[in-house]
Amino acid sequence: MAIPLKFTEDVQRFMRPGCDRLVALAGLLAARALRYSVIRTGEARHVIVRVGKAKPSLALVAHYDRFAGSPGTLDNSCACLQLAEFAARKTAVLDCAEPSFLVVFTDAEEAPVSGEPFTQGSYALARRLKAAAGAGDAMSAIVLDVTGRGDRLLLSKAPAELLARRGLSLSPAALGHRSLVELAKRAVLRAGQSEPLEASLPWSDDLGLTLGGLPALTISLLPAREAAMLAAGKRPPLWNLLHTEADCPELAQKSAFDLISSFLDALYIELVRPTEGCLY
Repeated sequence: MAIPLKFTEDVQRFMRPGCDRLVALAGLLAARALRYSVIRTGEARHVIVRVGKAKPSLALVAHYDRFAGSPGTLDNSCACLQLAEFAARKTAVLDCAEPSFLVVFTDAEEAPVSGEPFTQGSYALARRLKAAAGAGDAMSAIVLDVTGRGDRLLLSKAPAELLARRGLSLSPAALGHRSLVELAKRAVLRAGQSEPLEASLPWSDDLGLTLGGLPALTISLLPAREAAMLAAGKRPPLWNLLHTEADCPELAQKSAFDLISSFLDALYIELVRPTEGCLY
């Protein structure tokens, strides 16, 4: 039987209906001794945590905004908490010579629901991140969305399909996406987890990031039975709870948090000591 999570007070505050999500997120990060900066792109306010002192080439991304009227537990509070906990762990032990990375909490991910894709907050953010990386330096992003419940990792094919339709299969964004898929697969293998399912997932921040020219891969979770339904072309029932009042804290599972924690740890090891002969 799946074990539900008992969230701390600062996490409960972050999920509370009507809360100021930016203020609550800032409190959550401060409680974990994480320094952050806030970047504005239009009306959106993005929160960035830099882990390590070297120049980062990878951003781990989760949107902290939520659909109006929804508690937003799976979409996307759990991923925010998972990345905050990972950043806190790595900040405590990271050697200054080891690779650095960014943890980015984005705003206005839900914007395309009622507007154009280019209104998504991560579109303008992608350009800022590319500019910060500098000419000739690579920056790519792994996005976590709906990762609080389930035991089967999903890797989104949506960016590759979008770029292929636009005749951009050999663009830096497309090649970068393929490298991220290989990186994620190696991390799954290192963590001893089941082979991930590659599927065309609903867009997350990978939409704005890809349109902004930044290689991006969204990773999600589903219960194995529902992942099999998705592979067969059927809509997973869990997705019907998103953007509704039913996306509540009781849905989150400890096992899902443990799985994501193990995956992120393995992902970082792959960054430090890439498997010989792999693409990334």
